[in-house]
Amino acid sequence: MDTKNYEYIITTAEYGNISNAAKALYITQPALSKAIMKIEENLNVKIFEKKKGKLTPTSAGKILIKSGAEILNIEKNYKYELDEINNCERGALSVSITPTRDLYILPIVLPEFRKIFPYFDIEINEKGIDAIEESLLNKESKIGMYITDTFNKNLQYEVLQQEEILICLSKNSKYLKYVENKKGFKFPWIDLRVLKNEIFFISNPYKAKLGRFANIYFEEYNIKPKTMIIKNMETRLSLASIGEGITFSYEIGSTFSKKNNKNLVFLSVGKEKKTSKFVVSYLKDLKLNTAYRKFVEITKEQFR
Repeated sequence: MDTKNYEYIITTAEYGNISNAAKALYITQPALSKAIMKIEENLNVKIFEKKKGKLTPTSAGKILIKSGAEILNIEKNYKYELDEINNCERGALSVSITPTRDLYILPIVLPEFRKIFPYFDIEINEKGIDAIEESLLNKESKIGMYITDTFNKNLQYEVLQQEEILICLSKNSKYLKYVENKKGFKFPWIDLRVLKNEIFFISNPYKAKLGRFANIYFEEYNIKPKTMIIKNMETRLSLASIGEGITFSYEIGSTFSKKNNKNLVFLSVGKEKKTSKFVVSYLKDLKLNTAYRKFVEITKEQFR
């Protein structure tokens, strides 16, 4: 069976419905439905059944998913190994990166990489931090780029930037008159208590590190401002830039978002500066080939 069919089955099982699986696979819903029906017809088995409105693998489906995962892993492994012996004129670059980071980094880094390696196939995977590290350990991706303060013993890390946690306000905010310079902070500083009556746009504190930092700051100052959870960083920054509220950002936001949004002001907060490390990571003892090494170097140049 074509390996693409295994991807269809595994992704459908992961999402539990055809619509979301089709979006993830970048194909139409009818095309995915037709593909699965064709597989069932060829194998003379039922792969999915509907339970409580969700597509659930049958016994046959579970066997196909297990076998398919093994086959796809073998395919990724041999491609991974071939890439190691491939010369740098042609090859593949596989990078896992967290959302938002790809928005800031890739439009700058990829064109520079293409100038040097124009014939490389580039695979970009948007994932959460845990999923990135899992993909590195399983050799599904070669390098990962994300924020972290904890380190897996089976991976090695290069720190791209030690990033301060900042808040973002509109340049027309009435609160800018309270800003001051404070020792130990890179940016102009503001007392968070001044902002306690404002709306804060935050990421989900149960799923996102930046959202957890927001709660840490609120607890530190014993304030309970109104919050609105918005997943997309750029949406949060856009709302802050027009004065609808306030949001938190990593320092990378001041480096890249400010270029496109002149209405944002980035400020330090907190009794002590809080930071996280933006890293590139890969398997322990793995020697990156020339192409991967160059990709990392180009990225590092953006933070010098």
